[in-house]
Amino acid sequence: MKTVKVVLGLSKLKPSEKITLWGNIKSDMTGNGNFGTPNPTLITIDAEVNKLASDISAALSGDHIKIVAMHTQEGIVVNLIEQLGNYVEQTANAAALTGGDAESIVASAGMEIEGERSRAPVPDAPSGLEGISIIEGEIALSWNGVKHARAYGIYISSDLSLSTDADTASKIFANWQLIDLCHKPKIVVSGLVSGTKYGVRVVSSGTAGKSTPSNVIVVKVL
Repeated sequence: MKTVKVVLGLSKLKPSEKITLWGNIKSDMTGNGNFGTPNPTLITIDAEVNKLASDISAALSGDHIKIVAMHTQEGIVVNLIEQLGNYVEQTANAAALTGGDAESIVASAGMEIEGERSRAPVPDAPSGLEGISIIEGEIALSWNGVKHARAYGIYISSDLSLSTDADTASKIFANWQLIDLCHKPKIVVSGLVSGTKYGVRVVSSGTAGKSTPSNVIVVKVL
């Protein structure tokens, strides 16, 4: 069992950079099955981050009182994100007790681990993604392994929306959901709706961050 320690580096970030970091964490943790009951809740932190954004704008006037208010709110946001980091760390280490991979769980939350920052570059996007459905409700996926990837996030969507590009008038997939994580370049995704066409894409995750998504493939489930 390997335990981990989450490192956020908030003290080195400007207020606006803290907002950007939060946006990445919120995106990665929303709908993430590793974290059933985030503490504090994402909604709670998001509300305070939005208030910080407003306070940053107000402080641009140079008014001393508004600048003080901004820094006070910044402290509130830092405290909440650090609490969430502790929650992610505890969740990851608890999973490690039963054979889970604590490092990939932390990475799936958009956070970093102590002692591993910048050891390797951000991994490339997976290539060669293929999928087939030969069993009802399942899709078998495979892709080329990626150097420096510690885990792969599997994202699917069945939500087809009309493209905003009037010239093509094509349909694109929207509202992607992270449904699984794996450590090898293949996985069988189950529990899908038979007869539905799903868009599928994969993201590589390493110690330095996450890749851009792979190409999208469309698979109809038996």
